[in-house]
Amino acid sequence: MSTVNMSTMRLPRASLCGMAPARRSCALIKSPSSLSSVKNVSKVFGLKSSSFRVSAMAVYKVTLIGPDGAESEFEAPDDSYILDSAENAGVELPYSCRAGACSTCAGQVVAGSVDQSDQSFLDEHQMEKGYLLTCVSYPKSDCVINTHKEEDLC
Repeated sequence: MSTVNMSTMRLPRASLCGMAPARRSCALIKSPSSLSSVKNVSKVFGLKSSSFRVSAMAVYKVTLIGPDGAESEFEAPDDSYILDSAENAGVELPYSCRAGACSTCAGQVVAGSVDQSDQSFLDEHQMEKGYLLTCVSYPKSDCVINTHKEEDLC
């Protein structure tokens, strides 16, 4: 006998089809064939999902300051690399390997915090000074980052 897990949530009809709000419940059946639809619905509502749990994801404000002083601001989820979020927002940044193994995308954190545990290029001293690799850094708070810092790493 197979088991079916069900989740129920209330959604205003206006949010789904542009009509006046109505009280309705929508059941989502989580089975192997509908798992992708559960993930899509979860993503729309800002939730992370796995086969075992659903949790809210944080979204942070990231401000990038270029070498000419120009600022770019965008929102970045805590499960997306800063470089990827910047590209999604239309901000162009330098990169090469996208794996944290070079210094092309180097920046320096001015305010806030990041998780760059996926990187393998920077040493402890450089990280203590606030240097990061945008291609493998997740925001962990609102942050301000100076970009184009590859030459400053020496």
